[in-house]
Amino acid sequence: MRGSNVKIEGIEKNFDGVQVLKNINFEIKAGEFFSILGPSGCGKTTLLRMIAGFIEADNGCIYLGEDDISKLPPNKRNVNTIFQTYALFPHLSVFDNVAFPLNLKKESKNKIKEEVEKYLEMVQLKDHMYKLPNQLSGGQKQRVAIARALINQPSVLLLDEPLSALDAKLRQHMLIELDNIHDKVGVTFVFVTHDQQEALSVSDRIAVMNQGEVLQIGTPNEIYEKPSNSFVADFIGESNFIEGKVIDVHENYAIVSSRIFGDIKFDIDKKVSLGSTVKLTLRPEKIKISKTQPKNIGPKDNTIKAKVEDIIYSGFQSKFYLIIEGSDIRFKAFKQHADFFEEDEQTIHWEDEVYATWNYEDSFLIEVL
Repeated sequence: MRGSNVKIEGIEKNFDGVQVLKNINFEIKAGEFFSILGPSGCGKTTLLRMIAGFIEADNGCIYLGEDDISKLPPNKRNVNTIFQTYALFPHLSVFDNVAFPLNLKKESKNKIKEEVEKYLEMVQLKDHMYKLPNQLSGGQKQRVAIARALINQPSVLLLDEPLSALDAKLRQHMLIELDNIHDKVGVTFVFVTHDQQEALSVSDRIAVMNQGEVLQIGTPNEIYEKPSNSFVADFIGESNFIEGKVIDVHENYAIVSSRIFGDIKFDIDKKVSLGSTVKLTLRPEKIKISKTQPKNIGPKDNTIKAKVEDIIYSGFQSKFYLIIEGSDIRFKAFKQHADFFEEDEQTIHWEDEVYATWNYEDSFLIEVL
């Protein structure tokens, strides 16, 4: 089974005078695990349903491989969809649910048996083939839906928030299962989710959407480390934001003067000019905090003083919420927990005065205001 590329060209859609998709353009590569990520109401499910053929665009074209499928009905597209609700037939066994597409095609009994067993083996449900859906767990139902979708040998598998009904641990398990199945079958997966961790965990590339627009497309690393704007930086993980005026520009970095943070060095991969007002993003896990002033401050380091306002312990890390000295601005620093501590490391408590230090390469320019 091989996947096909999907090309979206100039797609627009209005519902009751409200534009829900605004000139969408991108291409999904054949065999890619591609995620469409965004908050509720951003248009991601509408776009997925257009690829499936359930909704027709007002403008634009959708290509599957070289073929324009924009006007084709769903049953004429080599695409299958997995929904949030699984959509299994409750009166049919697991075997008959998975066999349903082949029965519609009037395949022979021998071929149906062979194919159903192959796909149930793939999703690790061969021992449950004669059970009814109400005898299965949520994760097992989802795997039945996946097997039924794949037995049709689609070029593209569309997944509409397929894990939203599962609990947190089961979601993590099913993510791994989905990734393994994708690797085995080579079909193009288009995965719609509002969960950043799901998208970051399994995707080859991610399209981040908001208010009917695609804001950024990139690998998980690119989306997280180099967000294109404030929305992406804030929606993907957690971030600190620093605004100020550029007072000096060097070859690899510039210096911004901020009323709250003072003079801060930041990495420049975009053109900036003296006097520009800019907005930077800084991930909390990039920041080191200490009770004493760091001894080895290098030319690439930024340091500010702050007071600990709150500490949240979450097992693998502690989240420190800091108040910048002389202001009421909150600043976040995350400390990973290891199985050892440096000899001179001191435990940090609520209301302690601390120093927050980070490399200028981690202060990333997102907007010139």
